[in-house]
Amino acid sequence: MALGRISRFLDRLSRGDQLTRTQASVLASVMRLGPIRISELADVEGVNPTMLSRIVAKLEDAGLFRRLPDPADGRVVLVEVTEAGRIEQLRLRAERSELLSARLAALPPARADELLAALSALESLADELAPRTENG
Repeated sequence: MALGRISRFLDRLSRGDQLTRTQASVLASVMRLGPIRISELADVEGVNPTMLSRIVAKLEDAGLFRRLPDPADGRVVLVEVTEAGRIEQLRLRAERSELLSARLAALPPARADELLAALSALESLADELAPRTENG
């Protein structure tokens, strides 16, 4: 789909060599969802928990994540974004926005108007499929 191709293009340009696509996705999910169990995050990301544990460990080593005990169950560990992780996610989001804005500005006015008209419907669909949280 066109939206997927656009997303991959923006993702590739904004994250550079710093994070893999999966790491960037996991970072965005934890930023959006807040402290979360690895098993729940694995479901969200569609990745097996063992593989996700490795990804989380790399993000933790990079200082982007930290683990903390679940207050509801001390046997369970939650993952949350550190301040460095929050800054990195905001940087990625800002770079994607800049890249997209530059491409949109280069469109003929009629095409840009068509896209703007479709945004409302896309926002409604996105909110229906994946409601926003306070972080995302």
